[in-house]
Amino acid sequence: MSTEAEPLTVPAEWTEHVIPGQLIHNADGTVDDIAPGVLVPFPDRTPVLTKAGSAAMVVASVTGRAVGLTAYGTLVAGGWFWAGLKAGTYLGYRYVRGRDVIDYLGGVTSKADLNFVKRERRSRWKLLGISAGITAGLNLAGWWALVAQAGMTALDYSWAIPPTATGLLVATATALYGRYRLNAPGIEPDQVVAGQDDPTNDDPFPLSHCTSGEQVTECVSRALAYKGIGTRSVDVLGYRGWGWEVDIVLNGASLGKVNSVADDLDSIFDVPRGGTLIEPDPDASAHFTLRLVTSDPFADMARPAVHTPNSMSVKDAAVYGRCMDGSAFELRLRGMFMMIIGSSGSAKTKGALRCLAEAITACRDAIAIEMDPVKDGIREFSDVMALPPVRGKEDCTTTLRWLRDIASARNQVKSAKEMGDLWEPSPKHPVIYGLVDEFIFLAPEAKELAIEILRIGRETGVYLIFAAQEATQDSLGDAIASAVTYRVMLAARSEDIPLVLGKGAAAQGYRPDRLRPAVDDERIYDAGKFYIAGPGFLRPVLWRWNRFDREQIRQAVKDRAAVGRPWFDHDSLAAADLLHVIRRDGAAGEASLADRLDGIAHDDAPVIAQLLRTFEEHEAAFLPTSEVLLPALDGVTDADADSAKLARTLQSHAPMVKAGRGKWGDNPQVRGWSRAAVEQAAAGLIDPSKARLEAV
Repeated sequence: MSTEAEPLTVPAEWTEHVIPGQLIHNADGTVDDIAPGVLVPFPDRTPVLTKAGSAAMVVASVTGRAVGLTAYGTLVAGGWFWAGLKAGTYLGYRYVRGRDVIDYLGGVTSKADLNFVKRERRSRWKLLGISAGITAGLNLAGWWALVAQAGMTALDYSWAIPPTATGLLVATATALYGRYRLNAPGIEPDQVVAGQDDPTNDDPFPLSHCTSGEQVTECVSRALAYKGIGTRSVDVLGYRGWGWEVDIVLNGASLGKVNSVADDLDSIFDVPRGGTLIEPDPDASAHFTLRLVTSDPFADMARPAVHTPNSMSVKDAAVYGRCMDGSAFELRLRGMFMMIIGSSGSAKTKGALRCLAEAITACRDAIAIEMDPVKDGIREFSDVMALPPVRGKEDCTTTLRWLRDIASARNQVKSAKEMGDLWEPSPKHPVIYGLVDEFIFLAPEAKELAIEILRIGRETGVYLIFAAQEATQDSLGDAIASAVTYRVMLAARSEDIPLVLGKGAAAQGYRPDRLRPAVDDERIYDAGKFYIAGPGFLRPVLWRWNRFDREQIRQAVKDRAAVGRPWFDHDSLAAADLLHVIRRDGAAGEASLADRLDGIAHDDAPVIAQLLRTFEEHEAAFLPTSEVLLPALDGVTDADADSAKLARTLQSHAPMVKAGRGKWGDNPQVRGWSRAAVEQAAAGLIDPSKARLEAV
């Protein structure tokens, strides 16, 4: 064995933790000798005190939550118990004093009544005594069973167990009864159970008391029975967010009788006015669906987006609103004649007409004319209408006469173009819509013209959509309601229903008279809500028009005007002899008139056509003869043409037209011709028998 000392070996990783020795010379002359050593690292961990604190906080949190929940539960249970105790004490007092008997007798009015009440009181005290004896006997039997059968000591705490259990049972029953009374709105202090829970009570109760479908069934059954309406079955279909739907089969009663008491049912159910809605089953006269509306079905209806310019066709289905069941209100514009009836504030103009005008002016194959004899209509669409807004009775009559003439003349155009049975809409041959607000203020002649358009316009693509505040025969004229495709009623009078929707419509559930129009703001009450009858719309359910914001319409009109809109087709205007009458933005359709002249074999046709194109090029209503018109005819007429020859040419087709003087450039008095005079000459050239002889 070697006696030599082994050299000290230090692991390599220790070198990272070795502290070298050093001498530190202090200022006072002393020296500190720090010996070398090894640094021992300690792992990082949370101090014990912190752990203990966290645990304590967790315990405190859980304990506090448990205590809080316990306290809250105790408070709630205590409230139930207190309510049950108060009610039980009051009902007990009434029971032993026979108050219910006195109420039944209508008060004690004789000695016989008093004796009867006394006998009833004695009988009830006797019953209470017997019940108390039975309870005591049961407690004694329970104590005996614990001693004799369970081996407990007779004088130990065993004697307290039965009465304690009985007390807990009574306290629990009292608390549960208190909870029942707190959850039964409207229960009277002298009632043991709520009316809707009493099987012997048939009195109706409000819908708001119902918390389940079974209670709704009972509520509806009682309400109908209370109004003398028998039922075979009443079944709840479900809760729809806005209210309840109930399926009902009548027994010995008619649907008209149910509808006649709809206002009374509103009060019985305690729903908003008009909240009791009825939809009959067309295949079973005794079967119908009852809707109990407790909140607005359209409260979540968002504002719609406008259509992009020329993005639609009249053949496309467009969405104009929504049904109360959530389905979309879709219509196709082609073939649409519509009558809209609604009182002031029902949103005829801002709801119905605005929605329809928004869709029509977005169609690439439709144009519209907006008329109003007494108000300002929907002027916000004026920049995209085919004509400027038509106002006043006389102008409305004139415009309807034009539409009647076009509708009649288009039969020739339709045949010549081989369109088939119906007018085929296109951007060059658009269908025409006349939108008439306040129809009842039209002149009698205008109403007769409207009836003619209704009868002949469907096949030739000329349609009317009109709105009015009432629908009597005197205000609307004869045969209108039966001729339109769709009949819409917003908030209106009850006497308007038979004429618009047909006799018996009110009994079938069409009740626009129960809708409430707005006073100041159409978003209030039932403005915009309506009933509709027509192809595909056979159910008396509530619908609502889309509500566009005025700024939305202004921007849409601006965009559509910038892109361009179709206008009257030349063929229809020519066939109706209206080329020189109907004007767009104050100017006649001269381009189409010039094209028309190109097809006429007459020596003067190229001359007048060139004059019309010159007016179009200069965008002027007056042009001088020597400075503009004669130079424009170079190559079209003889070289020796002068102002006198031009006058003879124009007057040969329109004898009453004359040259005049007007401003041109810096010269305020230049001799020339007006565009209207040239147009009259063109009209006389096209049809000499119908030449306009009036002075321009």
